[in-house]
Amino acid sequence: MSLPFRFPYPPNSPDDAGPTRGSRLYERFSNVLPVVTYSVMLWCVVVYFLLNRGDANSVTTYKLAHFLGYTTHQDLAEGRWWGLIASTCVHIDLWHIVFNMLWLVRLGSLMERGLGSLKTLAFFITAAFVSSTLQLLIGGPGIGFSGVVYALGGFMWAAWPRFTGFLEGFSGSSLRWLLIWQAFCFVLSWGGMMQIGNTAHISGMAFGFLVGLWACKGTKKGWYWLSASALMILVCITLCAAIAAAN
Repeated sequence: MSLPFRFPYPPNSPDDAGPTRGSRLYERFSNVLPVVTYSVMLWCVVVYFLLNRGDANSVTTYKLAHFLGYTTHQDLAEGRWWGLIASTCVHIDLWHIVFNMLWLVRLGSLMERGLGSLKTLAFFITAAFVSSTLQLLIGGPGIGFSGVVYALGGFMWAAWPRFTGFLEGFSGSSLRWLLIWQAFCFVLSWGGMMQIGNTAHISGMAFGFLVGLWACKGTKKGWYWLSASALMILVCITLCAAIAAAN
């Protein structure tokens, strides 16, 4: 009898997947065009160029970023919940958007081929909401898609035994890279060298991991992982509602 808390680390090659190799390569969507992934990437790029126009100053950039999704505690208190999702598409620094979009195209495309576009869109929205809410309430306001990127990483870490096709783009070395980068982000933050949304990264990966375990085990055998995922969403909704009610 296999233990419910056994989390196999992804191998570096699909050929090393053992008995799970080819168990569910890409489900029914092997040739799907990752329209959700590409659409999100396109919007992120558009927002980046809008915020980095040559004639923009810091005041107009902030106002535009706020209009496009940047969300503060006051915004949340006023019921501006949509900004928690829209803020993930806001990037100001070039390195930030390049890092996030490279991972988005790589992992988002894999997810769409494995789960389909509608489930991928639902995952993007919920992961953005959870990671942005916890980042705002614990670590302060944040922007960027990295919370969802880490959620994708967590999902594929947990789900690869069933969806072994993920290993073609997400291997053990990919996961190590994300974890090492997160450790580096902690150093940069604690050293006061850079403001980084570490809470979004950690909460995003945790949420993605729980959803991935549910996807791997199925609803019948993995109902506790489904419950844990739903609980994270419910907690975030409750916190947002409480803040709005207290205003």
